[in-house]
Amino acid sequence: MKNEISQILKLIEVGNLDKALQDVKILYSKNHENLDIAKLLAYTYTQLGLFDKVIEVLEKGFKSKPNKQDFDYFNNIGYALAETEEYEKSIKYLDKAIYLNDEHPGASTVLAGIFLKKRDFEKANKYINSALEIVKKIGSKSYVKYSNIFLLKSEINSAMKKDSETVVLFNNLLENDFNENIFFLLSNIDAISIKPEILKKAEEILEKNIKVYKNKIDKFNFIIPMMFGLAKYYEAIDILKSEKLYIDANDEIFKSSRYNSHQYQQRILKSMDIYNDKFKYQDTETSHGDNNFFIVGSPRSGTTLVESIVTANDQVFSGGELKSAKGLMEKFILSSKSSLAGFRHEFLSKYLRRSSYLKGNFDYIVDKMPENFLYIGFISKLLPRSKIIRVFRDPWDTAVSLFKQRYVLNVPYSVSFFNIGIFMANFEAINLFWNENIQDRNNILDLKYEDIVENFDAEQSKIYDFLGLKTDYDDSKRSNFFSSTASIRQVNKGVHKESIDKKEFFGKKSEFIDAYYMQQQFWNSKNIKTGDDFFGYKL
Repeated sequence: MKNEISQILKLIEVGNLDKALQDVKILYSKNHENLDIAKLLAYTYTQLGLFDKVIEVLEKGFKSKPNKQDFDYFNNIGYALAETEEYEKSIKYLDKAIYLNDEHPGASTVLAGIFLKKRDFEKANKYINSALEIVKKIGSKSYVKYSNIFLLKSEINSAMKKDSETVVLFNNLLENDFNENIFFLLSNIDAISIKPEILKKAEEILEKNIKVYKNKIDKFNFIIPMMFGLAKYYEAIDILKSEKLYIDANDEIFKSSRYNSHQYQQRILKSMDIYNDKFKYQDTETSHGDNNFFIVGSPRSGTTLVESIVTANDQVFSGGELKSAKGLMEKFILSSKSSLAGFRHEFLSKYLRRSSYLKGNFDYIVDKMPENFLYIGFISKLLPRSKIIRVFRDPWDTAVSLFKQRYVLNVPYSVSFFNIGIFMANFEAINLFWNENIQDRNNILDLKYEDIVENFDAEQSKIYDFLGLKTDYDDSKRSNFFSSTASIRQVNKGVHKESIDKKEFFGKKSEFIDAYYMQQQFWNSKNIKTGDDFFGYKL
């Protein structure tokens, strides 16, 4: 059995997760009473992001053996509960994990993320500092494994307006023992602060790493973050070098990417069919959604800027990018077994409970998950009293901005202008579908990013009138707004026009446009009638 477990762990290590899951399921079916095998199955589900399965396996495995509930049990369930946004339950499990073992950084890190989400920045800082001290004791070789701790520390410092402390911390770490991911983080916080000797070291290390590291996991950890970090550094001083580094970095990711644009397209088609078959003519329950706002749009379209406006008052809590609505709807759409009544009950009970916990004493909570644009019609039926703001931006400006972000898992199409072009046509198609098929769109407000930055006061008033907010807009709250997204530092700079009419990557623009028009033809064949422009924008 030890040999079988070792082989499964090796499959996970090299990223062959489907094979690992297949093998561990067979092993579990023969040894379902073995807690080590149950933990291995749960670990494999964790790597696949199937957190409901993690909870199910661990609870089933330990149900008859509560005396065996150890640190791993509480830590792993606590983490899975946090990922499913069951924060209240998660905190209880993670507190127990720390009680059993306060020398492991995992539980403290997850708790720091939860309290950052709850906007209790002091408590988040306490937990992340605890995790950092543990990692420093383990030694610098652990920094790759625990790079998420440094990212979270930088986000918490940003929320507390202490970026300068992060800069000092990261520069000191890089001087003493260079780490690729910390260099990447520092370049995105304040590229100008990178010391000349550290920059020189970074260039040398990248050159060495390209020769040494050949498998995709090592490239992900030691080459790609360096390329993105240096690309960010050179943006202001050598645009051609910066563009080449961005292209090389994204090419490396693309080689090992599992993104399938055809699957994404099929999901949209299935969503359209299910909406027309099961939702379009359903009567709505009028009481649900009174306290819920949604901001949707393509990633990098200005949704974070809009969220900073919506929450610049005493009434609206910033929920950030909540996973629950998207996750629950995807589960229903991809399942052939779920009943409409069962889904409606699950969605309302889980989503409203989870969002209400975060909302606390505020009147409203805003969910700024951009990709909820896929489910606007479903949200309008499930939460008919909710308000939805849909944000649009020039498609080429959006494409450039997407390409320059090191998205790890959540925006897999961003590594290729071809795939971004396909995505933008898909984004257009589903939004045109909603325009055609949602009978009453009074709860939907359309905004353009360019209008917001060019005529801010009028657009801010329009947003508040639409949402029915009674308190005044407070610009100081907007300028101090925090969100765990790639856009936050641009938003904190103030409202500006620097991101309009981008001139970068023009050599790639034809690739983007050709892909967009090719995919448009597919949607035209499905009776989605596109026009000569993209929601008023010319390509």
